[in-house]
Amino acid sequence: MLVQDYHFALLPQIVKRERPDASVALFWHIPWPNFEAFGICPWQNEILLGMLGADLIGFHTQFHCNNFLETVERTIEGRVGWDNFAVLRGQHQTHVRPFPISVATAELHADVVDPDRVALLRSFGENVEFLGVGVDRVDYTKGLPERFRAIRRFFERWPEYRGRVAFAQLASPSRSRIPRYQRLREETHETVREINEQLGERGWKPIVYLERHHDHDEIQPYYRHAEFCMVTSLHDGMNLDAKEYVAARADGDGVLILSRFAGASQELRDALIVNPYDIEDVAKAIHRALTMDADERRSRMRRMYEQVSEHNVYRWAAILLSELERMPREAWLFSQ
Repeated sequence: MLVQDYHFALLPQIVKRERPDASVALFWHIPWPNFEAFGICPWQNEILLGMLGADLIGFHTQFHCNNFLETVERTIEGRVGWDNFAVLRGQHQTHVRPFPISVATAELHADVVDPDRVALLRSFGENVEFLGVGVDRVDYTKGLPERFRAIRRFFERWPEYRGRVAFAQLASPSRSRIPRYQRLREETHETVREINEQLGERGWKPIVYLERHHDHDEIQPYYRHAEFCMVTSLHDGMNLDAKEYVAARADGDGVLILSRFAGASQELRDALIVNPYDIEDVAKAIHRALTMDADERRSRMRRMYEQVSEHNVYRWAAILLSELERMPREAWLFSQ
């Protein structure tokens, strides 16, 4: 049985009470915080005990596995084996492993009709030569206001690109009834408005903000024709948008600007890795993306495309489930 994400943190323990013979895996899609941050939670014991009902717990990265094991070690009774990354409570063992999730590569560039590139660029302005793209939920973890301020800084430092570069932000509404998300939406709209009023010219806006739900066929042409894609999350377990951009670039071109705080940065090391809180750093990355030598650009994208193609979502699922099947037969060993 595979249980997915934090909404079902208590479920593994419930299942094990009813079916002790069941093999249960829990995959955690979001980052696991450090011990000090998790310690704020009033229900920390209940959450950990619920999760440890699983035979196998998966996170996106080894870093999140380490955070989880340290949290267990410092919060509840149990033996943590750092040699084999597992927890022993009573007679029950729970293994903790990294399983970086991915995308279905082949499906992302099948049956999509691309618009004419020139026509797409002209829709953003008569003189637009380069297109940047971002695809995100309107969520405070995605760093949209910070991203837009970095774009403004880019145009301030390199004004020769005004009118020639447009950035298309495809934004999906998220949790719109929650006050914090409503405030974020207002801040995002206001930031875009200020930047476009400050830097925009007749027939051209530096940021084109498209807030609605976009389906697969709408997103793919932007990925395929954008000179660069920005994934500048403030905090992300993995971020599959980064991998979807790479998977869409079967032509071997394009530049990915990727936050160091997204799990994908551990695999896609040929991206331009940035600190999303550092506006100057991100602005420089945009400039580098636009001026990078074609050979370097293609070499970087080729390596990332091979990584994403080989480690696709089907391989992720197969490895996770095969690991779960093997777990109950493993001997429990601790270093003495």
